Amino acid sequence: MGAVQPGVGDAASFVVAVGGGRSSAVPQAHCSLLERESWRTPQHLYWAVQSRMPFTLDVLELGRLYTRPELARLWGYQGFEAISRGVVTPADSATIVLFVTREKQQSLTQYRDFISGDRLYWEGQKRHGTDDRIARAHESGEQIHLFYRDVHHTPFRYYGQLLATRFVRKRDKPSEFTFQLVHDLSAEDDVRSHESELAAIEETERREIVRARVGQGRFRADLLRVWGECAVTGVDRADLLRASHIKPWRFSSNRERMDRFNGLLLLPQYDHLFDRGYITFHDDGRLEPSPAITSVPADRLGVELRSRLRRVEDRHLPFLEYHREQVFVARRG
Repeated sequence: MGAVQPGVGDAASFVVAVGGGRSSAVPQAHCSLLERESWRTPQHLYWAVQSRMPFTLDVLELGRLYTRPELARLWGYQGFEAISRGVVTPADSATIVLFVTREKQQSLTQYRDFISGDRLYWEGQKRHGTDDRIARAHESGEQIHLFYRDVHHTPFRYYGQLLATRFVRKRDKPSEFTFQLVHDLSAEDDVRSHESELAAIEETERREIVRARVGQGRFRADLLRVWGECAVTGVDRADLLRASHIKPWRFSSNRERMDRFNGLLLLPQYDHLFDRGYITFHDDGRLEPSPAITSVPADRLGVELRSRLRRVEDRHLPFLEYHREQVFVARRG
């Protein structure tokens, strides 16, 4: 793929976006102040500039949801079309960005791409234009970063850096890649990612905050006292229930991590779906399923989609709102 040079009077650099067997060059835009924009996004993305913003991933948070329009504004593009492809290679950065959708629109090429455990299984371009660059990224000093979603027309979750572990070159069909997720967003990964923050806390309190991430310790004991049963089904077998944060531990303050109103006792199937943003709850307790799971019959998931939280108190409401806005996988725009 040849280099793209900006013309006289153009902005500082170009982006080359590649995917689906096609490539395009899109000029980088000079930005106005983002604080003039009315788009809804986490507060940490609002940073004002006097000129074009360089490409950066530093302000992104692992595990948070982002739409392409949000990222386009953050990176200084006039429109999200500049990053609408599956593989984006910013000209001013040694970075390869993958936008991966598991369940694609029927009109698009049905690549078989999915996450399982701490691995991403991904098929490259039909025309193999970026195969070698991606396969050799580590040795050439480039980083690969992942934005992933389960179903089209929903936001992407930022997973951070990938490491290519397997590459099978194909000639008459897309090549096969396997990547290891540097961050798999597990409890252990969350604790590792917050080591420096946790190191500043007194040891006894630090131990309780870490135990809260896996639904144990004082946090679980408090939820057992508050709920005493599954918050949805009423099952009262403590050994079957999980202590789940409403606002995820990774995004919470230490006070919120231990707040009993930031938690639900749930059977494992509800806990897993809630943690992944595949279900959420409204202020009246009503359950709402994500489009990411509507193709799977509810009885096979082991949940009742017409159920609701058995009670909701006022102090639950800010946390439930956060989950709906920042965790729940919903179609937006």
